[in-house]
Amino acid sequence: FFFFFKQKTAYEMLRSLVGSEMCIRDRYMGKMSQAKPQKSLNEAIYNKSDKKRDIRTTNISAARAVADVIRTSLGPRGMDKMIQDSKGEVLITNDGATILKQMSVMHPTAKMLVEISKAQDIEAGDGTTSVVVIAGALLEACETLLEKGIHPTTISEGFELALSKSLEILKSISRPVELSDRESLMQCVATALSSKVVSSNSAHFSKIAVDAVLRIIDPKTATNVDLNDVRIVKKLGGTIDDTELVEGLVFASNKAFSGGPQKVQNAKIALIQFSISAPKTDIQNNIVVKDYTQMDRILKEERKYIAEIVKKITASGANVLLIQKSILREGINELAQHFLSKKGVMIVKDIEREDIEFISKTVNAIPIAHIDQLTPEKLGTAELAQEVFLSDESKVLKITGVPKTANTVTILCRGSNQLVIDEADRSLHDALCVVRSLVKNRGLVPGGGAPEIEICQRLAEWADTLTGVNQMIVRAYAEALEVIPYTLSENAGLNPVNIVTELRNRHAKGGKEVGINVKRGNISESMFNDNVIQPALVTQSALSL
Repeated sequence: FFFFFKQKTAYEMLRSLVGSEMCIRDRYMGKMSQAKPQKSLNEAIYNKSDKKRDIRTTNISAARAVADVIRTSLGPRGMDKMIQDSKGEVLITNDGATILKQMSVMHPTAKMLVEISKAQDIEAGDGTTSVVVIAGALLEACETLLEKGIHPTTISEGFELALSKSLEILKSISRPVELSDRESLMQCVATALSSKVVSSNSAHFSKIAVDAVLRIIDPKTATNVDLNDVRIVKKLGGTIDDTELVEGLVFASNKAFSGGPQKVQNAKIALIQFSISAPKTDIQNNIVVKDYTQMDRILKEERKYIAEIVKKITASGANVLLIQKSILREGINELAQHFLSKKGVMIVKDIEREDIEFISKTVNAIPIAHIDQLTPEKLGTAELAQEVFLSDESKVLKITGVPKTANTVTILCRGSNQLVIDEADRSLHDALCVVRSLVKNRGLVPGGGAPEIEICQRLAEWADTLTGVNQMIVRAYAEALEVIPYTLSENAGLNPVNIVTELRNRHAKGGKEVGINVKRGNISESMFNDNVIQPALVTQSALSL
């Protein structure tokens, strides 16, 4: 009764203060309605935070998916990928940059990994798979750190701190190399080629790549290599062992005119960019011929016009004629070929526009745009120009004995089918890039996951000296680098946990060169002694990108 009375009294007091029961209900509902926006605001804040977390997780997952795709192709025991493009053409390769280039990646973050691989291919030529695998592992570490509440900016700054220390450690474990040490250069190239489809021919390709680069640079003063001075010409047929280095020019698809000379010694080469054929009007006009006399007159004028051009060519002393491919009309007609053949001039037509600069530099010739500009000073020189038969009875045109100042070489790449020859072409490019890396940064580091484990070990020790959240971030960065030896052992069919644990133990005891010898299936005390070495620039670039 007391409770009822008390409630009633309170109700009456409230009613007297407010005025009516309706007002009480309205006031109560009003308070409720004022409380609702506060709840909606809390939900909005929560949803916004949740949305940010979902976006980051989606981006990291997309990038890790790309890394996981090519992770199985890392190392000498990595698997080759068979890719079919939209046209139905099949590509078989082990090169990370080529695999990612052929993939139709839609996610923006995943596309960034494709660009990283391209950048690594341009900078170092090798390590295109490693750089993506490392990026995927670092993103996985980022995801763990984000879940612990660490801000992305703090993680980024911590990673930069770890990177600068990693590059210092990498420099301390690298060995200097001289470009005169041809054997070390060849071993380095052979290591890079060990994971390719053409790995069985790595010794042959290593020799070609090293000789090609040393031919076009001065080993004492060079700090970079222009790979445009090395031209790779693909000729279907034969075997990979038939691939050869030519100090001069090779034309695989451009044959000398059959009616003319097939061999010219002491060649004087004219590189012309005009057509040796009857002139045409600038606009589309028709010439109406009504009788035979007019036709005879046109043929005589055409014959006279071409004979005049041939006379000027022979007067210049040229005995080899390289004619640029013409889009508007044929570069040379049959009458001009007949006249030049009688004068003993070798004719090679349909030279591609992009090859003009290389040819000009090789034979020291100046491209000639008009017949009136053809003078003896603009001719190139070579000791021999001839068509030669290859092992499968096919023919190519070789121009050898070019001036020593040319600093250009040509590699004639052979292969039994298109898949093999394309992969050989890519492998040769990677081999040349490895030698270029040694010219830019003359240092060698052991392979087989040794530098990554050493950096991981010493970064972890250094992290103990740091304070605050940076200690956790640097330690996460160090652990992420273990993905390289882990993946190498996993792809080789070894136990990755046991291998990585043993590597940690050996490196903790001071074994800086201890790594995984995949071919033997065990841990090697010195990768340098096993000739498993790589340029320091490859690892440096993979970490920096």
